[in-house]
Amino acid sequence: MASAKETKVSRRAKDRLHHVHARAGIRQEGLLRALGPELRGIWGIAEDADPGRAREIVLLRLNRVLDRFADPLMPEIVWTAYNLGVDPVHGGAGMVGRIRTMVGRGRVPVSERTCTRRFYDFLGSVKNSLDGFQEDLTGEDFRLASRWIAENVRPERERSPREPVPSVMRMFLDGTVWGPADEAGAPVPARLGAHGDWLCVFTDERLLAEYRAVTGAGWGRIRHRTGREVVLAAAGRAAATGVLVNPRPTRGTGIHAALPLSPESVARLAVRR
Repeated sequence: MASAKETKVSRRAKDRLHHVHARAGIRQEGLLRALGPELRGIWGIAEDADPGRAREIVLLRLNRVLDRFADPLMPEIVWTAYNLGVDPVHGGAGMVGRIRTMVGRGRVPVSERTCTRRFYDFLGSVKNSLDGFQEDLTGEDFRLASRWIAENVRPERERSPREPVPSVMRMFLDGTVWGPADEAGAPVPARLGAHGDWLCVFTDERLLAEYRAVTGAGWGRIRHRTGREVVLAAAGRAAATGVLVNPRPTRGTGIHAALPLSPESVARLAVRR
């Protein structure tokens, strides 16, 4: 999960992301052109790729990022924005129109404004992912993507939404994270009532700065360490403690929109070190 440094290529690729959900989303004509050479290069899409294969790769890359979100509403919001699993009559209405229709039909219990905000939270994570390692795609991945597109259905979660994919876990454990520390340098736990104790950490200093600016968190000391060190610190506490990666600053979404490692997951990871 730790983000590498932004490059000129990844910056240009991020600018192209806004073209992917525009118009008919992943079903738009000229999707290859909309992606641009930098985004195609990062995602592994050949310049002369078959449009169907390009569509499959885009779907799979987006789904890798979506797997990091525990929020149960995110798949409905994200795939509606990208025009997957959408009524063909409304599919060409553009991202705003598709989301408005979704809300109007009562498919999500939140407002259009909330859906749009959550979609852009997702898009921010996609942008961050472009700075890092892109996992290889397998024949099975393409088989599933082809079916999802042909049948116009959303990808089913094949793992618990609270269990991160292995590649994400590797990046988190080996990468640098930032979080509040006490005078002795030990991570400071957040006590989230019925949710228990959690060590909150951020994989990007920009996310940490955003969180502090929005919440006014009065952390006197910030320290960086590896994700593995944070896991060991959580496992070593007397009280059962989880690790919350990239908590969101918006009230009421913190533990649901972030990537949580439960105390049980922390215990398993600590043993594997």
